[in-house]
Amino acid sequence: MGHVSVADHRAAVERLLGDGSVERVALDRHAAGRRLAADLVAADDLPRFDASAMDGYAVCPGPADQRTYPVVGDVPAGSAPGFALAAGEAARVMTGARVPEGTVAVVAVEHTDASPTGPAPPSVTVDLDPVPGQHVRRRAEDVSAGAVIATGGSAVTPALIALGRSAGCTTVEVHVPTRLAVIATGAELAPPEADPGAGGIHESNSDMVAALAQAAGCDVRRVEVCSDEPDDLRTLLDVLDADPDVDLVVTTGGVSAGAYEVVRQVCSPLPTFDFVHLAMQPGGPQGLGRYGSTPVVCLSGTPVGAFVAFHVLVRPALDRRHGVPATPPGLAAYRGGTRRTRTGRVQFVTSVLHEDGTVTAPDARHLTALSAANCLVEVPEGVDQLIDGDLVVVHRV
Repeated sequence: MGHVSVADHRAAVERLLGDGSVERVALDRHAAGRRLAADLVAADDLPRFDASAMDGYAVCPGPADQRTYPVVGDVPAGSAPGFALAAGEAARVMTGARVPEGTVAVVAVEHTDASPTGPAPPSVTVDLDPVPGQHVRRRAEDVSAGAVIATGGSAVTPALIALGRSAGCTTVEVHVPTRLAVIATGAELAPPEADPGAGGIHESNSDMVAALAQAAGCDVRRVEVCSDEPDDLRTLLDVLDADPDVDLVVTTGGVSAGAYEVVRQVCSPLPTFDFVHLAMQPGGPQGLGRYGSTPVVCLSGTPVGAFVAFHVLVRPALDRRHGVPATPPGLAAYRGGTRRTRTGRVQFVTSVLHEDGTVTAPDARHLTALSAANCLVEVPEGVDQLIDGDLVVVHRV
């Protein structure tokens, strides 16, 4: 079992997962959170016509000193005026209503002697000189038909739904979520409702990894906990491989070189699998391959190791499948006492990135530090310590 670089194994995971698929779906609330697989192009002008931005009166001023206008029409929102304004005329209009041809400006109802409710008056007096274009939203001033309103890779957000629908778009082409199954392995793992006994532990990897996958845009179909019996795991993998609704299986545990490493026992004899030890801490033992036709990524069994490996090795491949643009890591100044690190492998330290751009590594063990972390500090292979003020590479999690 040779040592492999983090970059090489990350690339191997990306090759294994490959490209995802795309589909066209309705541009509605169900598309929220998906990533565009193609540019979203406006189908209509926005606004579609010259529209009033206020409840008030569309006016076409006549003489310079004119303050009172005959009201020749009433235009509620949703209607199209069948008349035009001549010099010296006005029409009542509502917010969003199409203004009549000839409109120079809209005067808000607050600047008139008219009641804001009830029928339109025969005439209206304004208390200001209308400024051309005032409170009129011109056709296509926001978006023109044919314009790109969101590029491929953009997230479908509530705001984009509003923009796209307002610009006449009804569907979007998006990346299909990866359908994923999670298997946590280990005879020592007790479900939440069970007493672990003298030698067991409370199981946590299955739902932690499932939650990480959901946060990466996956559709988590199965979450399983399996014993260290090879036949049990083999049966479960057979079921998942036969399931057309599972694109990827992620396992945790059972990948080291010792006894009772069930994932290695079952999968290492297969020519489609490879188990390696990465030059990485935590999460050095890793595996990947195909069980039947189904891609399987095998993570180490410690919760921190599985968490780190998912972010460092699996999340980039999922992001690529889902059309999420790659986010380069950032830089931050390390603050705190000298922290010793091991050379010869890349270390990912669960850390806290602060608003002032500094980063600290909690002086806590394992899961306590993980729970507090919002980033991973990447420590290169040749670095044996972090010193206050060091500039470090930071990956958000």
